Amino acid sequence: MSEESQHPDKVEPASDTALARPNEAMPGIIHLLPVTARPFFPGQVVPLLMESQSWVSTMEAVGDTEQKMLGVVLTHSKSAESAQPNEFMKIGTVCRVHRVQQSDDRLQVLVECLQRFRIVRMIGDTPPFTAQIEYLPEPSRKQADEIKAYAIAVINTIKELLPLNPLYAEELRMFLDRFGPEDPSHLTDFAASLTTSDKVQLQAVLETLDLLPRMEKVLELLHKELELAKAQASIRKSVEEKMDGQQREFFCVNS
Repeated sequence: MSEESQHPDKVEPASDTALARPNEAMPGIIHLLPVTARPFFPGQVVPLLMESQSWVSTMEAVGDTEQKMLGVVLTHSKSAESAQPNEFMKIGTVCRVHRVQQSDDRLQVLVECLQRFRIVRMIGDTPPFTAQIEYLPEPSRKQADEIKAYAIAVINTIKELLPLNPLYAEELRMFLDRFGPEDPSHLTDFAASLTTSDKVQLQAVLETLDLLPRMEKVLELLHKELELAKAQASIRKSVEEKMDGQQREFFCVNS
């Protein structure tokens, strides 16, 4: 992930604040953090490791605000530290900063991802990056039959992935602790975050606001992930069988 700079005597750790409530007043101007690996999705709780020197001003500015909000935005630049405002994607995710800790020349930051937003205009072109934004509300939880069908398909595909990668089980448990299968928007974003899809594909999911097209995109990514996981499992099995055969051959020759 990206990186930030902090002076331990200046950047106060943001104590664990209450989770965002529906209809909570959200700031129209927020500070931005560019990232280069992949976008974040609403519903995620993400630990970040940042370069202390580059981002101290941003985290101090966030810490001085009442809501402790930070906009995470994917950038086209090679590194977050070299990012210019014209390289920022227009849609990102607003996050609440829950904890900031200094460790040597790194910042360890825990953020709770809340909601999509669109950049209306940038304010300044050097860190701390600031922007006027508009929030993009989640689709209604009212589920049409087609939405329910896609939600079931997403859940079933995740279940197929569970035996192939134990990490998925823990991720799924954490998701269900906070949301549930009856929340199709967060379910879809969660499923996208599980995949190893590239950042362009994931940003396309983030930018797809209508739920049904987003679910279609994510289900396609999940199927690709399942094919990849099965191929990796097959390769591992083949290698293990070959090694077992070589060991048996070695012992037979030397016995």
